[in-house]
Amino acid sequence: MRFSHAVRRDPAVDAWFTALTDPHRVMVRGWLDVMRACGDDVRELMHDGCPTACVRDAAFAYVNAFKAHASVGFFQGVALADPAGLLEGAGKRMRHVKLRPGLALDEAALDALVRSAYRDMRQRLAGESEVGMAKSLKDSGAADVSASQKIDARIAELGDWRGETLAKLRAIIRKAIPDVEETWKWRGVPVWESNGIVTTGETYKEVVKLTFAKGAALDDPKRLFNSSLEGNVRRAIDIREGETIDEKALIALVRAAAALNAAKPAKKTRAG
Repeated sequence: MRFSHAVRRDPAVDAWFTALTDPHRVMVRGWLDVMRACGDDVRELMHDGCPTACVRDAAFAYVNAFKAHASVGFFQGVALADPAGLLEGAGKRMRHVKLRPGLALDEAALDALVRSAYRDMRQRLAGESEVGMAKSLKDSGAADVSASQKIDARIAELGDWRGETLAKLRAIIRKAIPDVEETWKWRGVPVWESNGIVTTGETYKEVVKLTFAKGAALDDPKRLFNSSLEGNVRRAIDIREGETIDEKALIALVRAAAALNAAKPAKKTRAG
């Protein structure tokens, strides 16, 4: 949801809190303050009768109060990691956390949800900008959209944990090889090259996959490779939602792959 009239501080929001009776005022005021403190780009307004927090004009969370409970809600709650199991609701996108007087609440977990919702919305807005940039280049008649711009657009297009994971992996690869060449092959696969293909970045429904072109020839002491293990040449790393990867080990693996590409084969000598 987009609200062009959201402002830094909305007097109507403060008036809503003034009209509340305890304990609801205490329960939800603190959580709106957490939303406000997420960043300088947070704006607010009253929407559908309750205080709503936005990243610029895009709503990411709200607070509300009812007769028996209060709630903290998230407009893209279905996309948020919720290890503590606080989120409720069965809608297509929105989720909420109920706050009940006298009942214990995992405040650290709810705080993490609020901040995660803020970061998620910022990433969505950044993705819109990247997709818009790529579309603008195409619409303007530019002869070529660079591979890097296509990868930007792919990350933005995914718009979920897969896009976030691909972006993190891309950053690690660039950190490992600052002058790595980004290419775009096979009708839509991001590829990173250094004297040849180092790795590709494919996205599927359940995994983000890094496939190393010469992975079978690389030492993998941390056992990052967990896919395509039966092949004689390639090896792959499958990353699933919620999984993390050993950045230090991946950097070493990427550098080793680049070094293998750069190594010249030994010259053959004539017998006799």
